[in-house]
Amino acid sequence: MDEQQMATVKYKDWELIVDKELTEATYKKVAAGGADDCTCSNCKNYVAYREQVFPDEVLELFSELGVDYRRDVEIVSYEVLPNGNHHIGGWFHFKGRILAGDDCRLPLPSGGYSLKLKSITGNFSIGFAESSDLTWFKDKAGLVQIEFETIIPWVIDKSLEDSN
Repeated sequence: MDEQQMATVKYKDWELIVDKELTEATYKKVAAGGADDCTCSNCKNYVAYREQVFPDEVLELFSELGVDYRRDVEIVSYEVLPNGNHHIGGWFHFKGRILAGDDCRLPLPSGGYSLKLKSITGNFSIGFAESSDLTWFKDKAGLVQIEFETIIPWVIDKSLEDSN
C-alpha cells in the first residue's frame, strides 16, 4: 500500500486507514454485486430492499472509504424471525488497516469465529476485521472486511420465500 495515498477515517470506536482511490477503482471494475448475480430468493429479496438497508451514516462511511454498497461480495441469510422479517448479513472490503478499535471477529475454541458487531440502529450492526474472504480485490494483502447484519422484510413475491 502506498502510504501517501492513505487517508484516516474515524467511525464510532474505530480509526481506519484507507486507500480510497484504489478501493473506488476496484469497485468500479465490478459489474454487479454478489447478491445481484445470485439466483436464490433471499438474495433477490435483499437486492429489492437494498436501497433501505444501510443507515445514512453507514452510506457516508462507505463513501469515505470508497466502497460501493451495491457491490456486496456475499449476502448470507441466517434465519426468518417469528415476526416474518429476515436476519441477513454480508460483507465488503476496502484497502487499508484498522488503526484503533476492535476486530469484530472473535475466534472460537472449536475453530472458526463469531462476530461481535456494533449496533447502529435497531436493525443494523457493523464491524471491521482484517480479512479477505471472497474479495473483489486481486491483491488480498492489506484488506479490511466490513461485516454487517440487518433485519429486513420480505418484499418480493411471497411464494418465493420458501423456495430457498
